[in-house]
Amino acid sequence: MKRSALTRACPVLFIGLFFAIVWSEDACSQEVEAPLIGHAYYGQMVIENDDPNVDGGSYDINLFGVDVQKRLRSGLLSYGYETGALLSVETEDRRARAAAGGGGGSLAVAVSFNFVLVDYFVGGFVGIAPADWLRLYAGAGPLLIWGSRETEREASADDDDATQSESELGAGVYVRAGLDILFTDIFGISAGVRFSETSLSFEETVGQVDVDGWQYYGGISFKF
Repeated sequence: MKRSALTRACPVLFIGLFFAIVWSEDACSQEVEAPLIGHAYYGQMVIENDDPNVDGGSYDINLFGVDVQKRLRSGLLSYGYETGALLSVETEDRRARAAAGGGGGSLAVAVSFNFVLVDYFVGGFVGIAPADWLRLYAGAGPLLIWGSRETEREASADDDDATQSESELGAGVYVRAGLDILFTDIFGISAGVRFSETSLSFEETVGQVDVDGWQYYGGISFKF
């Protein structure tokens, strides 16, 4: 199966992540109070419907995420690196057009779509804390994404192709911004927005699917 240039770039991103982690341990000798900041959140992402044979608009997919930011400098202005992962799961029933016999016609059938996406990212961030209880930040970097897409349609008893599934690995980039509102020295709530640019090539089913656009999320933040 033909591999995309993004897929071939995945080992390079893994190597870069390894050296970033090793470097970070010795990169800053300055003592930083509570150098790690974590987030756990829930949100939604949108994937465009690129299949002309499937009715309906974009897919609204639920996402669950965690991330950790390591500050190399603290104070009013801070910076460091971040890493995290997103899990997106969605099942949706739609109508799709399928071939009907050998006459070239088509008919509408019910189809169940199951999406699973795992997005792993690593990058740098900058932050500003204008008050003890408020922190704003922005980050950017590369990402890896693994996706699985399964379609299950109504079929007769002798139809062996009623279910199709395929999984792929891709790479891309992200940018994001967020805020933390702290209730104590170690705990608060957070909200953010993220834009990613990547794609997955489901060559045996629908072809290339762009997994890009805005993601919105909210959750908790904590220092440790």
